[in-house]
Formats: sequence, C-alpha cells, structure tokens
Amino acid sequence: MSTLLLAAINPVFLNLIVIVVAIALGSILGWLCELVKIPLITGYFLSGILIGLYLIWCDECIVFDHLKALGNIALSFIVFELGTRLHMRKVKRNISEVIVIVVFQAIWTIGLVTAAMLLFRAPWEMALLIGVIAMATSPETIMVLSRNYRSKGHLTDSIMSHIGLDDILVVIIFSISLTIATSVNRQTSIPTGAMILEPLLEIFGSIIIGGAIGAVLALFIHISKRDDARHRQFYLVETVCAVLLITALTFREFHIGHIEFSLSPILAPLFMGIVFTNLVPKDMRKENDAAIDSFTPPFIMLFFSLIGIQLVVSVIGLEVSFWYVLIIALAYIIIRVVGKQVGVIVGAKVKKTPPEIVKYLVWSLLPQATVSIGLAQIVMNETSLPITWRQIIFIVVLIAATIYQVVGPKIAEKTLIASHEIAPGKLNFFFEPKEDPLLVRGENHHDNPQTPH
Repeated sequence: MSTLLLAAINPVFLNLIVIVVAIALGSILGWLCELVKIPLITGYFLSGILIGLYLIWCDECIVFDHLKALGNIALSFIVFELGTRLHMRKVKRNISEVIVIVVFQAIWTIGLVTAAMLLFRAPWEMALLIGVIAMATSPETIMVLSRNYRSKGHLTDSIMSHIGLDDILVVIIFSISLTIATSVNRQTSIPTGAMILEPLLEIFGSIIIGGAIGAVLALFIHISKRDDARHRQFYLVETVCAVLLITALTFREFHIGHIEFSLSPILAPLFMGIVFTNLVPKDMRKENDAAIDSFTPPFIMLFFSLIGIQLVVSVIGLEVSFWYVLIIALAYIIIRVVGKQVGVIVGAKVKKTPPEIVKYLVWSLLPQATVSIGLAQIVMNETSLPITWRQIIFIVVLIAATIYQVVGPKIAEKTLIASHEIAPGKLNFFFEPKEDPLLVRGENHHDNPQTPH
C-alpha cells in the first residue's frame, strides 16, 4: 500500500522501479532459461508477463503507456542493426533468389491468412490487414542469436536478407492496405490524390530521411579519429544520437497541404542502417557494431519485457470472448506457418535454391514480435476502423507473438546449429560439451597446435 501511495504522489518512481525490475528480473530469468536450454530471450519475455500481472493487481497499468517510448527506441536499435547486416556486397550475391522467395512467401501467407480471417467473418479490409501483418518477420530473435553465437554462412546471410526485404515489402503493402481500410470505414470521403500520396509519402519519406541520417552518421564516423583511444566512445555517442533522432522523427506527424503522414518506425531506421553500412569500411563497421553491442542489451531486455506487459494489459480490456480470440489466434499461428512454408518451397523451386536453405529457412523466419506488434498498434490506434476487430487483431498478434517468442528462438537456434553455422565454441551455451565430429574436424584444422585444449 505504501508503494502505491508513493507511486501516486510521484509517478516517476513506479516507472523507474518497473524499468529496474524488468532489467533485473529479465537477466535472472534469461540466465535460468539458458540453464534449462531455452534461449535467454524467452526469459526477458516472461519477466514482462510477471510485471504485467503485478501492474494489473496494483491497478497501475498506466505505467505501460509511460514506457512505450523505450520500446520504440529499442525497436529502432534492432532494425538499425538489421540494416547494417544488409551490405550490398553480400546481398547482391543472392538478391534474385531472395526477391523471388519473399514474393512467393508474401502471396501465400497474405492469401491464406486473409482467407482464414474471412471464414471468421472479419470485414474484408480487416482480414486483409491481418493477412499483411502475418507476412512480417521480426529481426530481433535472429539478430540476438547471430550476435551472441557468431553464426556465419549461407543460411545466416539468407536469413538477414530475407528478413530485411520481407519487412520492407510488408511495410509498403501495409501502408497501402491501411489507407484502403480507412477510406472504406471513414464517414467522410477522402480525395483520391490524398489516398495515393499518403502511403507514398510515408514510404519514400522514411527511405529518404532514414538514408540521409545514415549518410550523415557515416560521415561523422569517418571524421572520428580511429587512432584516438576513445574512438569507440565517439562511435557510440554518434550512433545513439542518430537512432534517437530517427525514433523522435517517427513520432512526429508531417503536413503537406491537407495531407498528413508519419515516418515508418520500421523503414526509417532500416534504411539508416543500410545506407550507413554501405558507406563505411568493414573495419569501422565492426568497431561501431562492437560499441553498439555494449550499449543495447538493457534496451533489448526492456523491449521483450514490454511485449509481455502489453499482452497481459491488453487482454484485460478485451470486449469479446477471449476463447473466441484464442481460436482465431491459433488458426493464425498455424496458417501463417503453412503460408510461409509453401511460399519458401515454391520460390525455392523457381530459383533452384540449395536444399539446406529450403529445409531451414522457414523455421528461422518464425519469430514475430517487433514489426508485427508495431503494425498491430497502428491498426489499434486507427479510430475509423471497427473497434471490435481492432481489438481482435491486436490481441491475436500479441498472442501469436507470445507463442512464437517462446518456441521461435529455440527453433531458430536449432536450425543454425543443424546447418553448422554457429561457432563450435559457442555450442555449450545450449548443450553439454558434446562435440559434433563435423565441427570438431573443421575447428581442429584451423587450430594452432601450440594452443592448449
């Protein structure tokens, strides 16, 4: 009671306490999850569920609204880092393969999920929106696994390229679909010119502004003196400023005449990362990555915790039967996997993709959190759309993200291990020190004989 009273007197107190508990509890649960061979990301997510239940018990759910901005900052860091992995030298080697597979994956996933939602009697425009959201693949899980376990190879490169292009395409299709959905449901008619220009301005504005900030960041990185002992500090400060700037700009509404638009929180930081990584030398890029990697872990913990809190808080305000929504969510989860699987197989047959990529790729693309939840939030905040279906879409995506977040990291991690793209010395994070003979031969071949084992 005294805690609640103090929080009422000083709301900042409870906000800071939730941040502290999210990071501390997330660290502990992440460590415990690794002990039982579950990816540590799952522990971060579970900490958010526990905090969310506590906030409901204390009737302090408003805290989540105060912390949303931290989630957006974390999303910008994650998407920016994904962009830095999309170096043109790597991407152009298999760009046609990636484009074909992503397009087929989009067609099958959007088509099947939209059809399923129509069977649940969703309005066609709402069914289309959730079908488009189903296409999204979130980068944070594979980014954390790849960074922590130093995965390298054709599959890892393919995953990064697929996620990047997949999310670019989904944001473009979503912007167009949302404009159609809002025009269908608005009481007042929208000029045709505005309907066309709003999504175009959002897409191209995000690409241009994100790319411009990425180019300026690359210029500052070049100017920083690498012979200075504090050059990594300079890299970190400059990059953090750029990420915070792009995050701030995505919160702002821009006006051109009677047309209103905002920058995409996905496309803007993604293209900032793409432009940046293609304008700096490889050694500087690695130095900058190392500096950022030392700064972002608390934000990543908070991001996953906030997803858990959001799930618990959102279910409380649901106006329809939770069991009905749960059935829709389970159908969404299964059909999304089927759509992605069929799309990958069909696209891979067209491009004659190596079998190991076909075998593992779709399972590596299962996790869905950042991008899908961000798009679902946009739908939830669009007041011209039907309130019931806005709630259903939002809760369905959150439930799906929850389940994908529990099983997705483990499946993605197993695919990287099965394809021999996680460094041998890192396998003991998940397994007992029982060595794969193929990996041992590859490791010993490069070992220095004088190095003790």
